[in-house]
Amino acid sequence: MEKINKSPLESHREFLDMETDEEDFDRQESPETEEELAFEPVKPIFKEHDLNKLVQYVKDLTIFPSIKDEDWKNCCAMVYEYFENPAFTLLCIYFQADTLKAQLSIPDNDQVDFVYFLRTPWHVFTVDNFHTTVAFGSINSNAMMCVLRVMENMYTTVARENGEWPEIIRNNLFFNLHNFLMCLTEWVYKPIGLIKLYVPAESLADISTPSRNEKPNLLETDSSRVSTETKKALIDRFERTVRYWIRQIRQVLKSTSTSKDEQTIFNILQYWIARYFNLCCLHDQLSSVEIQSILRLLENVCSPSVHAFQFLTLKLREELEQAASNITYLKVLSEACDNLKCLDDVEGATKKIFFIILFIWTESPFYNILSNIEVLCQAVSTQIVHQCKNYIDLQVILEGQAENGINILWKCISCCQTYKMIYNEVMKITALIQSSNTWDVNERLIFNYIDTFVQRCYDIIEICDSSIVFGRCNKVGMIGGPRGIEYDAYCRQIENLFYESLDEIKLIRDDILNLTKSSWLENMLKFRKFVTELESMVKNLINCIFEEVRNVEEGIEAIYALQRFKHKESLRDILFKKWLQVWEIFNKEIESYSNVRILFETKYIPFQCYTKDAIKMCIKQYLERLFHMMMNMSDWIGDCAAKEYILERYEHTMRFV
Repeated sequence: MEKINKSPLESHREFLDMETDEEDFDRQESPETEEELAFEPVKPIFKEHDLNKLVQYVKDLTIFPSIKDEDWKNCCAMVYEYFENPAFTLLCIYFQADTLKAQLSIPDNDQVDFVYFLRTPWHVFTVDNFHTTVAFGSINSNAMMCVLRVMENMYTTVARENGEWPEIIRNNLFFNLHNFLMCLTEWVYKPIGLIKLYVPAESLADISTPSRNEKPNLLETDSSRVSTETKKALIDRFERTVRYWIRQIRQVLKSTSTSKDEQTIFNILQYWIARYFNLCCLHDQLSSVEIQSILRLLENVCSPSVHAFQFLTLKLREELEQAASNITYLKVLSEACDNLKCLDDVEGATKKIFFIILFIWTESPFYNILSNIEVLCQAVSTQIVHQCKNYIDLQVILEGQAENGINILWKCISCCQTYKMIYNEVMKITALIQSSNTWDVNERLIFNYIDTFVQRCYDIIEICDSSIVFGRCNKVGMIGGPRGIEYDAYCRQIENLFYESLDEIKLIRDDILNLTKSSWLENMLKFRKFVTELESMVKNLINCIFEEVRNVEEGIEAIYALQRFKHKESLRDILFKKWLQVWEIFNKEIESYSNVRILFETKYIPFQCYTKDAIKMCIKQYLERLFHMMMNMSDWIGDCAAKEYILERYEHTMRFV
C-alpha cells in the first residue's frame, strides 16, 4: 500500500474525529461550512531552548553591513511571533534609518533592502527542519535583478531537472517561463544601457542535430530520444527566442544619442564609448557556445530567422568598427576642448578646435557627413555656453551686484561674438580643401544655442539696468522743494512695485539660463511691460517736479536727485529735456542782468543807494556761480543744442561787468 505522509494538521483532525460518542455514530453529520474548514490549528509549543535556537538561526542568516547584536532588541519579539504562529508565511527584516525592524509582511514604506524568510502555509519550523525547509534571501535596491537571479538559478534549474511532468505540461511551462524571463531580462538590463540576450537553459542533447547537407527528419521515432512533439515544441521555443534577439539587436543598431540638446564634445565621446562597450558585449554574447549551438540547430531545420540573424551580425560588426573609429577622432577633439578657457583665451583654443573638426571632415571614414559635423559644431557651441554660464551667478547678480553682473555679462557676449568670428575665418579654408564632400553646414543650427544664450545675457542686463534705475538708492537724499516729502514717498512706491516684480524673476531665475525652456520669453515680456508702466510713473514724477522749478539751483538739485533714471533711454530723453529747461532758466538769469544794468544806467531809485562797482561785483559772482554749476552738470549730463548760444551770451554779458 502506498504510504501517505500526513501533516500534523491532518493527524490532529483525525484524532479529534475518533473521539465521537457511540450514540452519535449513526447520526449523519451536516456538511462543514467554509468557515469551519478554515479554522486555525493549534499553535506549536516550543521549548525555550529550541525557540532561542530558531531565533539565532534567523540572526545568523540575516546579513547587513555593520549589524550588531544590540540592534535585535527592537525586533526579537516579532521573530518569536513568526515561529510561534505558523499562520504567518513571511518574515522580513530591514533597517529603517538606524533601527533594525522585523515585519510579518512585505514592507510597504518604500523599503528596498530587506532579508526575507518564507515557508509554506502552516508549516511548523523545528530546530531539525529549519535549514532544509526555509526559503530565505535578500532583496536590494534592484528588486527585479533579485527576481531574475532567483528565477534563473533556482526555479529554472528545478523545472529543467524535474522529469515527472507530462510532456504537454512541461512544454507549456517552458514556453511561458522563457517568455517571462526574456521580458524580465530586458527590463532589468535596458535601463542601465546594456543589452543582455536571454539564453534558454535547456539541453540541446535532446534533439538530434543532423549535418547541414542532411535534411532533418523531425518525424523519426527513436526510443532513445524525446518524442516528436517535444522536439517541435523545443524548436518553436528556440525560434521564438531568436526572433526576440533579432528585435533587441535591431533596437541597438537603430539607437542614437537621445539628448541632442546641450550636448558637449565630452557627452558625444561618452556616448560612443558606451555604444562601443555595449556592442562589444553583444558581440561577445553572439559568439558564445550556447547561442551558436541554438543557431546551428535552427539552421539545420531551415529556420527563416537564421538568415536575418546572420545579416544583423554582419551589421553589428560594421557598427562596432564605426564606433571604434569615431572614438579615436573624438578623443583628439575632446582633448582640445578641455583646453578651452572662455573669457580668457577663447580665440586660440577655438581655432585649434575648428581645425580638428576640418581634419575629421576630411579623414574620418564614418564621421565626415555634414549632419555629424553639424552635431560637432553644435557641441562646441554648447561647450562655449556652458563655460560662460560658470561665470554668471544669477543669485548674486539679482540680489544687488547688478553692476558687476553687467560687466561679466558683457564679457560673455564678447566671448560668443569672438567665437562666431573665428568660425567664419577658419571655415574660409574649406573652399581650398580638396574633398569629396562640400562644406554646406547649416550655420543657423550651429549658432542657435550661442544666439539664444546671448539674448538671455541681454535680458539679464536689461533686468540689471532696471534694478539700478528703479531699485533702492541710498546715495541720493530726499528730493527737495516744498513737496519733496511727497515726491520721495512716490519714489519709494515705485521702488516697492519694482521689487515685487523682481521677486517674481528671482523665483524663476533657474529658467533664465536654461536655454531649452521657452517659457522664459513670456516672463521677460511680462517684465518689460511692467517696467514700461514704471517708466510712465517716473515721467509723471519728473514733470511734476520741474513744474515747480523756478531757478537754476532747484533745477540742478532735481536732476541730481533723479540721476539714477538716466540709465533708461526713455527716461534719459525726458531728463535731457529738463536739462534744456535748466539752460533756459540760466539764459533768463543772464537776460535779467541786462535789465538790471539798464535800470542801473538810468539811475533807477532802488539802486541809488549802492555803488556801481558793488552792483557789478554781485552780478558777476552770481552769474559765475551759476556758470560753474551748469558746466559741472554738463560734464555729467552732456551738452544740449542751446548750450553754445547761451554761453556766447554769457561771455558777452560778462564783458560789461
